[in-house]
Amino acid sequence: MEPGWNPSGLSDEQADLVLKTHGPNIPVAERPLAALQILWGAIANPFNILLTILAVISAATKQISTFAVMMAMVFASTGLRYWQELKSMIQAVNLIKSVTTNTRVLRYRASGPEELEIDQRNVVPGDIIAVTSGDVFPGDCILITAEAVTITQASLTGEMMPIEKTVRLAAPRPGETLDLLHNDNVCLAGTSVVTGNGHALVVSTGKDTYMASIASELSKQRPENATQIGIRKVSYVLMGFMAVMAPIVFIVQGAVSKNWKGAVMFAIAIAVGITPEMLPMIVTSNLALSAVRVARKKVIVKRFDAIQSLGAVRILCSDKTGTLTADHVRISMSTTGAGDLSQLPIELAYINSSLQTGSRSPIDHAIVDFVHESEQDIFTNIPRDGWVKQGEVPFDSSRRLLSVLVSRPGGDGSEGLLITKGAVEEVLNACVSTYNYHPSPSSDASKPLGLDVSPSMTSVLTAGERQKILETAQRLNEEGLRLVAVACREQLIKSFMTISCSDESELTFIGFIGLLDPLKPDAAQAIKDLAALNVQVRILTGDAPAVAAKVARDLGLIPSRQQLSTEDDVEACSSSKSEEGLILTGVQLAALVDDQEAYKDAIDRCIIFAKLSPYQKLEVVKALRAGDGGRAVAFLGDGVNDALAIRGADVGISVDSGTDIAKEAADVILLEKSLGVVADGVVEGRITLINTLKYIKMATSSNFGNIFSVLVASAWLPYQPMLPLQLLVQNLLYDFSQASIPWDNVDPEYLEAPKTWGAKSIIRFMVCMGPFSSPFDITTFCINWFHYGIRTLDSPLVPRAQTNWFLEGSLTQLFIIHFLRTGKLPFIQSRASVPVVCTTFGIAGIAIAIPYMPKVNTALQLTPPEPIFYAYLLGMITGYALVVHVAKTVYQLAFKEWL
Repeated sequence: MEPGWNPSGLSDEQADLVLKTHGPNIPVAERPLAALQILWGAIANPFNILLTILAVISAATKQISTFAVMMAMVFASTGLRYWQELKSMIQAVNLIKSVTTNTRVLRYRASGPEELEIDQRNVVPGDIIAVTSGDVFPGDCILITAEAVTITQASLTGEMMPIEKTVRLAAPRPGETLDLLHNDNVCLAGTSVVTGNGHALVVSTGKDTYMASIASELSKQRPENATQIGIRKVSYVLMGFMAVMAPIVFIVQGAVSKNWKGAVMFAIAIAVGITPEMLPMIVTSNLALSAVRVARKKVIVKRFDAIQSLGAVRILCSDKTGTLTADHVRISMSTTGAGDLSQLPIELAYINSSLQTGSRSPIDHAIVDFVHESEQDIFTNIPRDGWVKQGEVPFDSSRRLLSVLVSRPGGDGSEGLLITKGAVEEVLNACVSTYNYHPSPSSDASKPLGLDVSPSMTSVLTAGERQKILETAQRLNEEGLRLVAVACREQLIKSFMTISCSDESELTFIGFIGLLDPLKPDAAQAIKDLAALNVQVRILTGDAPAVAAKVARDLGLIPSRQQLSTEDDVEACSSSKSEEGLILTGVQLAALVDDQEAYKDAIDRCIIFAKLSPYQKLEVVKALRAGDGGRAVAFLGDGVNDALAIRGADVGISVDSGTDIAKEAADVILLEKSLGVVADGVVEGRITLINTLKYIKMATSSNFGNIFSVLVASAWLPYQPMLPLQLLVQNLLYDFSQASIPWDNVDPEYLEAPKTWGAKSIIRFMVCMGPFSSPFDITTFCINWFHYGIRTLDSPLVPRAQTNWFLEGSLTQLFIIHFLRTGKLPFIQSRASVPVVCTTFGIAGIAIAIPYMPKVNTALQLTPPEPIFYAYLLGMITGYALVVHVAKTVYQLAFKEWL
């Protein structure tokens, strides 16, 4: 409690003083747009850093053209990434703009306490606030008066149903632990009142609230996601390979040519040639294109890497309420005490809910809406209309009952029906009999009430019968249903009479109303789509295990009890296969912390994690990421209790109606609560990643093959087989031909399983496929040596030799794109997109034209080749294509992969 608090409220002077001390009550999610942080994130890309280092070295060695080209790639990549991420961030900030909300507080004046409305930013610790249905608590509060107060704290705990709160001014008992989320009289910031009214003492505001403690965790440095880790490893591989090959080329070239200065320049050109100059641009344009595609489906991508990470996701962890379910209480069934279906309980519950005049709870709304929206009249036992309310006993949290006394016109006016609904045990405690459903109840025209609850139609509620009803309730609870019990009795109506709690006795038990939060319409199909993409779905919720299990069964995430009961193999019902073996609660999880092996096994085995705290959700996500050698994990949630897990996942996903903290932590924000969009995002992520891998594998393998060819040429030829500028232009032509890769088609089989950046896969592809170009390069050297007789450094035909290799290298690289982009037979089994076809053939035409272009050929020291060389060139391109296709087939048989 706040020291010196006054039940009459603070004075204006006291409130001003506390406001100066504690500061304004500002939501933690309100912070300025970090434009510079976004810019730094766009610049500090491993590929950008690598290219910048090479560009600086080029400038130091007076290779100004090389420096200009490489820096242009860096600036283009950075600019595109910064622009797209800044635009997405502005959209996200607009979503979480604060809205001015007023709060009713008590201010102590000379004349006594006075209630007035103030901006919630000015609420301070020690304030007494007045709350009623619909009000949001501006800070962490303690109730000091309460009349039937229930609150919703789904954003904090994931629990769908309202929670009852009461006044408790007594000190905690010895040994009693304080649970903020489930304490009887504590109402946390951001929760709201569903029913009732009362007064509360504000104990903390702003950065001192429970919500703020979660937000403070979000300010810590975020762990690298799967995409960032993969890119970093690939960058290290490229830099290591460059560091090994460049010195080798320098030594060999210098020893053969004796021109050590020229050898330095050539080694630098080789280092540039190893590095795919367009990689940052290809990656960024791929991500930008995917961001545009998903934006059409009403998705905001706050962080570019999230798209590729979605493609790598193997496990999607989802909160239940509002993501898998509709976050709206609905009627599921109406049953007798034995669990048999009957409309009578919902009929009586409707009369009770529609005529009561207190604060209508979500349960009342669900009952009334169910009847109104029903396609057929469900009133088959009693009349629906014409009931007149004669009295009411409002709901309160101690009784947990709500009763109305009703009558119908047509009788003598003295016959009434008291209808009571409420918590199961409380209703049973007020009952002395049960309704006899055999024969089936029917509207009795001779009875003014239309229902006969006389002793002839009821049975005494014995201890055994009571136990059967409780067992039915437990079974229905275990199926994920929230139950409301219904009872009634006949009662005489007298003029000017009132009813009270004492009238809620000697009732006849009628049955149950079962409520649940129904699945979203697209949830089941989205789960199937994700399963087809080999993405596992796990439910992480603060709600009860039974409720989460019901959702999981309906979605097919865990087997139904009928499936388990029909298993022939006894082992199938062991703990690892039974429903209990697939569900883990927060308490059970905490008990496993000291046994790491059991902890890891439980995390990998379980599908449902229930009654989790926000920190436990984060720990589960971390454990899933670390399992099986490292897995990409996404988390979808919208509550405060989801924020830590959203930030700790490889991809954090929230929705526009989520809490500010959840949206702040997320990488992706869905403007519509649709799981189908997540499945679409996974496909887009895989397309993006596959097309990026196409480029890097093609570029590195091609460059690796060129290195072999250069080494052979350096050891054999007395002249440079290609000038540094010619080598740079050839690389740029090849890179620009691949600028259309983001628009390329992707074979369906590459979208079936998660994919991530794999340094080993890239190295293997580069080493295995790269050298196959060298024999054809060496063939070109042989043609120059034996056919044209170019064997000395001072030969005037050296430019022709360099032109021949320039053309052979350029055209084989360009045409072979169609063979390397797919594991199938190109043009027949798999066709490239129109942009890729146009670009590759267009760049090939430019490469052929360059030796004939005045000034350009002079600047590059190229000369038109003899016509006979084109015959050699056609043969080499055809041979290279055949060799690559055979090597590709063998590679896939050996390593069971291609891209």
